[in-house]
Amino acid sequence: MDLRPGDIVVDATLGFGGHSREILKQIGQNGRLVAIEKDKDVLETAKAEFLSSNITLEHGDFRNLRKILDKNKIKSVDGILFDLGVSSYHFDASRRGFSFKGDEPLDMRLNLEDSDTAADLINGLTEKELADLFYTLANERRSRQIAKAIIEARRQKRIETTGELTAVIERVSSRAGKIHPATKVFQGLRLAINDELGALTEVLPQAIDNLKKNGRVIVISFHSGEDRIVKNFFKNAQNKGEVEILTKKPIITSRQETLDNPRSRSAKLRAAKKI
Repeated sequence: MDLRPGDIVVDATLGFGGHSREILKQIGQNGRLVAIEKDKDVLETAKAEFLSSNITLEHGDFRNLRKILDKNKIKSVDGILFDLGVSSYHFDASRRGFSFKGDEPLDMRLNLEDSDTAADLINGLTEKELADLFYTLANERRSRQIAKAIIEARRQKRIETTGELTAVIERVSSRAGKIHPATKVFQGLRLAINDELGALTEVLPQAIDNLKKNGRVIVISFHSGEDRIVKNFFKNAQNKGEVEILTKKPIITSRQETLDNPRSRSAKLRAAKKI
């Protein structure tokens, strides 16, 4: 991010603050950090640690970046960081159904103020809509068979939990190596219920518009659809003379980091500088 003391920075995906802690070290007391978090429970936990006067914590969706900056009377910033997806907390401890390993309510909302849950999608979409969702968002090759099985199962009883959905998937799709047959379906549902690709598409133009000259935008993605959106946006912006791409190829994790943290294995980092 090439940060300096006094810089103004946005951490658009605060989480539990790993990146924000490092940003604050580099921008110093004269810098300013605006940290955005969609999950209110996560934000409340972070508030206990981030008490510095030069950090502003905002509950919201980063797709509203410009509105959040306006609220804080900020015209432009030196850097913006996006660390996409969900955290280990959501899979391991949130009890919102992000993981198929237990039996939890089929929720998957990052923002509990949103109305629809993953259960609403599973029980409300048509067979074709379900198949299209699994194939388009998660590249699930058995999307049609899984969608058909879900329709048959919900005729008997509404599917309410992760365990119930996983059981349906396992009846028609077998494990491929180490990958559980429910992996892609759960990923597609999460992306859909939180409109993650839509939010990313909306915010990238805002990110460039709100950067100062030579300011940098960094995006860490964990999904091929996310990475494709970032790659194509940066390429088009460079062709228009708006940015210089700093990563000809995405930066990926080392073998050692992947061994230490298996969930990092699909991470890809891309960066661009405003010109």
